[in-house]
Order: sequence, then structure tokens, then C-alpha cells
Amino acid sequence: MTDSSPRQAIMFADVSGSSALYKHVGNSQAKAIIEEALQFMTALTIVQDGLVVKTIGDEVMARFADCNQACETAVAIQQRCAKEPQLKDLGIRIGIAFGEVLLTAQDVFGDTVNDAAFVTRIARANQIVLIQSVVDELAPQLQQDCQMFDRVQLKGDQEKTLIYRLQWESKSLRHRATQVVHLHEVTQYVETFQLQLRQGERDILLLPEQMPYHIGRDPHKSQLVVENDLASREHCHIDFRRGKYVLVDHSTNGTYVCSDQQEPIYLRREELPLQGSGVISLGQPRNHNHHWLIHYHL
Repeated sequence: MTDSSPRQAIMFADVSGSSALYKHVGNSQAKAIIEEALQFMTALTIVQDGLVVKTIGDEVMARFADCNQACETAVAIQQRCAKEPQLKDLGIRIGIAFGEVLLTAQDVFGDTVNDAAFVTRIARANQIVLIQSVVDELAPQLQQDCQMFDRVQLKGDQEKTLIYRLQWESKSLRHRATQVVHLHEVTQYVETFQLQLRQGERDILLLPEQMPYHIGRDPHKSQLVVENDLASREHCHIDFRRGKYVLVDHSTNGTYVCSDQQEPIYLRREELPLQGSGVISLGQPRNHNHHWLIHYHL
């Protein structure tokens, strides 16, 4: 089901140069650094009332009802990278567009999304690039920190449009971002409420505001698609209730939850709070479908 074309600010924040990072510091350390970057980008989005739509490799896609909140988030992300010793050499490229979008329960579509992705590719490491429609919506204090950057032809447009660089290093923005969010509060929030999932080579970091999180074979209704014949199209979802992540099964073949702390539990049209670490297996016991196992950690 889609919404009727609301106007949203779409932000992509991409970790640039990750391939060089893996070569420079090694696989384990590079993976840990990138995961930390994804974590704080997600948390900073949430404290600014944004919604993380999804993470794609080394990139976060988010949406906001307000362009000012999107830009404040982008500034906070860049400033966090500049301040943290382990992150200071990690370049983040950010692009933001504003306009009508098509919303589903799990994703966002439309020209505005394409425009945001386009200007993100134009941005260099440590830059924030905005299209004209974003700048038009900004408060005067943010507008004064926008500098004309280039004139480009967005995908599908016949004429070129101005794009801008948001100069996040300015004194006014340094002061504003410091007031907006305290980094130790963000870190504490992530450490307390983060749910980590791993399926195959895919690592997923989730927070309560991203619930419910749907799992199944249907790519239109599931954030985590599992192409296993024994998985239902809408197999199960994870919800957050009263401080706990809860797995809710609504499948034909059921779900097996193998916690590190207890014997495997079989759920069919039932639910179970997730605790500690363990494995979720869709449709059959753990030892029969190792490729599609979903590992979780709280």
C-alpha cells in the first residue's frame, strides 16, 4: 500500500573509500569502523525525528518531513566523523533532495530519491550536497551556509539545476549542532537498544524506531528477503514492546528460535521475546538450512 505522494527530504549518507580502508587496516578493523559509522548515522537520524529507510552496504538512506532536520542530521554526522579519532579519516558523502515521494511500509520511491542518490555520487568525502528544492525550504540561518556548488542535469530533466554545498564547518553550524544532540546520549541509546541481525554476508543494525521489521519471501512486503522455499511470503516480523524485541510468527511452516541460553523453541502463529544471542531458522530446524539462518544479538 502506498501513500499519496507526501513531500519528504531524502538523505543518503555514504561511507566513501571503504575499499581503501579494508586494505589499509585489515578486514576486521575496517568492518568495525564502518559498522560504528552506520550506527551513529542511524542514531543521529532518529534523534532528529528522521526515519532510516534502509542501509545499503556502506550507505544509510533516511527520510525526513522537514529539510532543516535533514540538514541538521547531515551536519551532526560530519562533525561526529571529524571529532572521533577512529573516524576522522573516514570520509562521508551526503546528498539531500526534497519533493514528492511514494511511500510503502518498507521503502521510498520516486524522482526525489533518484535526485538524492545522484547528488550523493557528486559529493566528495566530507561534503554535504543539496539540490535547489532543499535550499528553498531552509531557515535563513542554514541558507546562509549554503554555497553554490555546480549546475547539473538531474536524471530525467531537460534543463540543468543548481546544486549547493552545505558548509558544515562554519561557526554557526558548529554551535547549532552541539546544542542539538549530545554524542554520549546517542552512543548510550545505540548500545542499549540496538538489535544486530546477520544473514549470509549481510549485516543489519536495527533500533526500536525501525520496527516492525518484516522477514519473508515477498520482496514487496519484507525488509529482509529470504528466498527459501519453506519460508512464507510474509513469514514473521520483529516488533519492539516495553523495552524488548519480540519475534512474531505468522507462517505456514513455523519458525525455530535457537537461543544461546536455552533449547530450541518452535513457534507457529506465536511470539517470543528475543534475548542475548541466537539463531532464527525459517520453516525447518537450524541444521537443515544453514545458508538462510538469521543470527541475532542484543
